[in-house]
Amino acid sequence: MASARYTLNIKPDAPEEPPKPMTRRQKWDNFWFYRKWHVIIGVAVALMVGLLVKDVVTKVEPDYTIGVLTTQSLPYSADETLGEKLATLCDDRNGDGKVEVQVLEYWITEDAIDPNTQMAMITKLMGDMQTGESMLFLTDDVAVFEEKYGIFACNDGTAPEDFENADITGMGVAWEDCPALAGLDLGNTATPDGSQGEPLQDTMKNYTLVKRVYTGSTLEGDEELTAYYNSAAALFDAWTQKEA
Repeated sequence: MASARYTLNIKPDAPEEPPKPMTRRQKWDNFWFYRKWHVIIGVAVALMVGLLVKDVVTKVEPDYTIGVLTTQSLPYSADETLGEKLATLCDDRNGDGKVEVQVLEYWITEDAIDPNTQMAMITKLMGDMQTGESMLFLTDDVAVFEEKYGIFACNDGTAPEDFENADITGMGVAWEDCPALAGLDLGNTATPDGSQGEPLQDTMKNYTLVKRVYTGSTLEGDEELTAYYNSAAALFDAWTQKEA
């Protein structure tokens, strides 16, 4: 037992005061300090999931896709204008109550400023050919693209025997010789700053409507794609038919 002289002046520790309850602001500050990044990451993930779900739910599947194979880039927003106007000449093929035409531009030229962009365009075109996304094409140079890619069919739907030396005289119909297309009110081309350019019809006079190669391709035998091709071929006939 400790001697009394050693414990005489020792005072017992005062009992600790219970912690004061935190205010709402203090509780929030404490939570935010320790959980800030958890909340930020969680909100970001939730937003991404929400946008993805919205995109899937609201996305309209096009009834038709028209590929534009061009050596000169289309004017600003021309693809959107073409899609809207061509839709007036199409049917609701997928039965969703809306007529939607998607226009995909493939700007491919030997004078490309950005080789990476050109490679991306070529890769995208090859993907289109493999999946049959575009059954009809508009092009400003039938001969060049047929020689390079063997992509076009004759107007009767048959494939040329030798695409490198194909006779293009029976391949495609010039835009201005397609009554349905030449009669569209396309308005004027536009620029990003909102100013107007020349009439879009003047630009499209340089283009030709062509069927893609389907006969003898790997797409034959697919019932859904065959039905799509037949519908696109019917559009080709309707758009190129001259009034009696």
